[in-house]
Amino acid sequence: MKLPTCKDINIYDSLEEIIAVEHFLGKSLEEAEKLFGQNSLYYQEDLMWMGPVAFRFYVQSAIRYIQSEAASGDSDMINCFADTLEFRLEHESQELQPVAVQLATICGYVLVNLDRFDVDAEIYDGIRDSYTLLQQSFEQLV
Repeated sequence: MKLPTCKDINIYDSLEEIIAVEHFLGKSLEEAEKLFGQNSLYYQEDLMWMGPVAFRFYVQSAIRYIQSEAASGDSDMINCFADTLEFRLEHESQELQPVAVQLATICGYVLVNLDRFDVDAEIYDGIRDSYTLLQQSFEQLV
């Protein structure tokens, strides 16, 4: 996979996309994974707004981060990642088809390992249901 271009990240020239360009342009998957490790809550928001080509590329680094030991205790990332996936699924489900298997797999991984992320059920009410529905939705896209 080649690195996403500025136009892959910034389609509509919105402020959010411009910020995503500043954060991710020219970054490899390894470099992007390090960003999530530094401040997942801050950088994951870029996944919501970047163009679909860039999302399909950089979501791989988010997946790597979630599966890494560094993500232990990172309940914010798990909650926000679900929100991002729900948003993108609602607005551009066909664009997610090329990565649907990976997205279904990471949803299943989160469900099996939810305790590792220290998710507080009172704060993140319904997170298990969200990931279950997301996993099913991505499996249907395959």
